[in-house]
Amino acid sequence: MAVILWGRGYRPDFKGNTLKSTGLLSATSDPIGAQVYIEGKLKTATNNPINLDPGWYTVKIAQEGYIPWEKKLRLQGEVVTRTDAFLFPTSPSLSPLTNTGILSPLLSPDGTKIAYVIPQRNDGITSKKAGLWVYELAEKTLGFNRDPRQLQIYDPAFNFSQSTFSWSPDSTQLMVSNGKSIRLYNVARVGDFADITFSANSIKRDWDDTKQLKLKQQLAAFKQPIIDIATSSARVIALSPDETKILYEATGTATIAQVLIPPLIGTNPTEEARSIEPGKIYVYDSKEDRNYFLLDKNELIQTKGSPTPSPKTKKSTTSSTPELSILSSELSIYWFPTNRHLVMGLAGKIDIIEYDRTNWVTVYSGPFKDGFIAPYPSGSRIIILTNLNPDASTLPNLYTVNLR
Repeated sequence: MAVILWGRGYRPDFKGNTLKSTGLLSATSDPIGAQVYIEGKLKTATNNPINLDPGWYTVKIAQEGYIPWEKKLRLQGEVVTRTDAFLFPTSPSLSPLTNTGILSPLLSPDGTKIAYVIPQRNDGITSKKAGLWVYELAEKTLGFNRDPRQLQIYDPAFNFSQSTFSWSPDSTQLMVSNGKSIRLYNVARVGDFADITFSANSIKRDWDDTKQLKLKQQLAAFKQPIIDIATSSARVIALSPDETKILYEATGTATIAQVLIPPLIGTNPTEEARSIEPGKIYVYDSKEDRNYFLLDKNELIQTKGSPTPSPKTKKSTTSSTPELSILSSELSIYWFPTNRHLVMGLAGKIDIIEYDRTNWVTVYSGPFKDGFIAPYPSGSRIIILTNLNPDASTLPNLYTVNLR
């Protein structure tokens, strides 16, 4: 019995000559080994659980060279309260990925590839690098980057510099339109394309249908009140990588009904917002049935060349579910691979924030173009488009903001 009580968090109270219930704080961090402060006092290092009396505590996790993580947490008797602090460096470094100057970078839907164009030089000299390129966001061993691949060399008959791009929903194909003709590239093979000028509209409709179907399948895992909100009063921006949280813009006034009754014990104590208002960005967490306000939509940078949000359509006579309105790629906000953070492009800076609007940090302050941000799937860095030497070149390049 004593062993069971100890495992449940009971500890001796020598003053009262009895056992008292305590809460367990499980503090973890990336990188590991950070210092854990409770109410301003150093207690231990991360990955070492701490028993504390029930109550509210300000927990701070810090490590030299990184921005501290801090949050007010409620500990309850016999309940484990977890922290998962991802620490961001105070002085991230920049590294160039390209050096020739590029145009029109576009991140694939799965977040693993960037398509872009290296334009032909305007001095009459033919460049072997001019053409259509794809960069894969994957790391080799020892953290080295993969080399970008040239899908198509410069083609005088097809002006990539004036083209627009669209990724297929599965990120395996790239549609390229120069205004006169349209090509469909297989990004797995160099130079493999088909002329789809007369069938492009049909392919685009198929892609839109596929996106709608995928989102419906993803939302099917959520409770019906949440599906109702997503189809009537919101535009979905993106689901978290683990598909447990919805990032969305409210398009109407609504109140999100409680779906977990009674609420779970030991949930995130950060204040939530069950009432939503148009023009504001929110995150809904399905695991804990909690909804958090992030920021106003007009605080975010609009990405250049973003597609128009998919229009809502009337309910089909053969379907009981309205069409979903998808707001992908219009705003400079993206899920970070931790499933707990969002990367945001704001005026003159890039910030990262936890999904409950806590631990808001700036990881880059400086110029970047077109609201372009691409988080690495590993979380080790983010890619931006910027021109750090406009006197030498009018074109920007891709740079990594190194977070590890």
